[in-house]
Amino acid sequence: MTLTVSALEKAFQALPEPTYLLDETGRILACSQSGARVLEQSSRALTGRRWAELAPDPEEGRRLESCRTEALASRTARSVELHWPSELGLRPHDFCFTPLEDEGEMRVLVAVHPITQAEHIYARALALEQAARAEVEAAERRQSFLYQAMTTLFAHPPDPHGMYTLLAHLAVPDLADWCLVDALEQGPWVSRVAVAHLDPTLEEQARSLSARIENRPAPVGLLRVLHTGEPELVPAVTDSLLRAASSEPAHPELLRHLRARSYMIVPLKARGHTLGAVTFVSSASGRRYGPDDLALAEDLCQRASLAIDNARLFGASRRATRAREDLLAVVSHDLKNPLGVVRLASALLLRGGQGRPGGEQVRKQAERIQSAVERMARLISDLLDWGRIEAGGLPLEPSEHTVASLVTESLESVRPLAEAQGLRVTAELSDEAVRVRCDRTRVLQVLGNLLGNAVKFTPDGGLLTVGARVHPGEMRLWVQDTGTGIQPEQLPYVFERFWQAKDAESRGTGLGLCIAKGIVEAHGGRIWAESEPGRGSRFTFTLPATPPPSDTHPTSMTHS
Repeated sequence: MTLTVSALEKAFQALPEPTYLLDETGRILACSQSGARVLEQSSRALTGRRWAELAPDPEEGRRLESCRTEALASRTARSVELHWPSELGLRPHDFCFTPLEDEGEMRVLVAVHPITQAEHIYARALALEQAARAEVEAAERRQSFLYQAMTTLFAHPPDPHGMYTLLAHLAVPDLADWCLVDALEQGPWVSRVAVAHLDPTLEEQARSLSARIENRPAPVGLLRVLHTGEPELVPAVTDSLLRAASSEPAHPELLRHLRARSYMIVPLKARGHTLGAVTFVSSASGRRYGPDDLALAEDLCQRASLAIDNARLFGASRRATRAREDLLAVVSHDLKNPLGVVRLASALLLRGGQGRPGGEQVRKQAERIQSAVERMARLISDLLDWGRIEAGGLPLEPSEHTVASLVTESLESVRPLAEAQGLRVTAELSDEAVRVRCDRTRVLQVLGNLLGNAVKFTPDGGLLTVGARVHPGEMRLWVQDTGTGIQPEQLPYVFERFWQAKDAESRGTGLGLCIAKGIVEAHGGRIWAESEPGRGSRFTFTLPATPPPSDTHPTSMTHS
């Protein structure tokens, strides 16, 4: 059975919800009876009228007309939610615009569905959920961008100029069409150190524009940010802004050259100082910057400032290290040679004054000279060792040695001085003949420094003990005395350079314990101190243990 046109019209008019058929210009061709009823007019009276004019509010009428034209232009259905008359008064309705083609002419079918309170709540909840999801996704993209930026900046060698270039290219195109980085120089100048754009030819043009300007106060732009340390956000570049910036010609010139539509300028700050500023410019993309964009740019610049400041500090540290090495080289070469001459001359005085009148006085003076020379040689040696340790280049020549031989040799070297002061020396060794892989000379230097301090601070009749015991994976060696001890407030600082006990009678460089710590750590060990005032001190350090050979038998040894 074929339906007639009259039957279709009757079916259309009988639709339970407001429905309207519009021509291409938006005039009503037909409407359902419910559609006419909610407008309190007859279908005949509505025919030929512009449908959008029937909306209860002109703004909503414009929204309806905009949705209709979009549906016609795209040839796809469009929908919009707004208020429309109903039997209960104005209520939220959902409007669906469906374009139709009828014998070469375009029509638009408008179906109006009233939204119940439950549907409205659901739609509102759905919109909130979508907004929350979009916010989470934006936060994830932001964190991903910042993580990538941090990884890129800190993965490269610490070179400030390289950091500036990396920063500029990180911002394009995620944050800007253009990115310019300016750095403060020594003196009253600001230099452009990096420019980034997707088009390399445009980068060259921007580099040639005001690449170096004088640093002075200004009402807007880069110089204002550098002086105040506060960012500048301009959502839209207007003629009035350009006129306001005319007192600083470089700023409006730059904005015009880059065809800026919106921009942000964010300072680079570290440890309370402004290092420079980054300018983010939107041009061809047409984006307008807002508070969220500024927050992301500030996060990026905060991390970049840390990387740039670290690179600067690293460069300053390397320069200071080179200067120190140069100084130590002078100390080693230009002082050791004259000391050698003095040592030789004092030896000749000792030899030539024997049996001659006044020879005893010459001998005493020559011995004083030799003593002073030896002390200066030790000071020079300590300075050179400290310099190598600070530079991380302390040379080691490791080989295997028994712990017993190290302890015995260190005790024998200090025994004459200790016994001359009325001190007793002993050794405490475990039953295992343990071997360690170490630089023998350097380990003996550690033991010598510790024993030298123990002799210095132990009164007549005291006891010095050198011990060694195996612990899992390491050998622990210690030097213990019954001397004056170290005050608790001084104990945390004993291994710092130039530290000396307040009651020390003789003054050295204050580097002995610092050097001992550096030698132990160069072997992969640790060192620490324990002390009780009036009852003595115990200094312990570790060395990696070497398993004993299968043909080695346990031994024990005590010296007194």
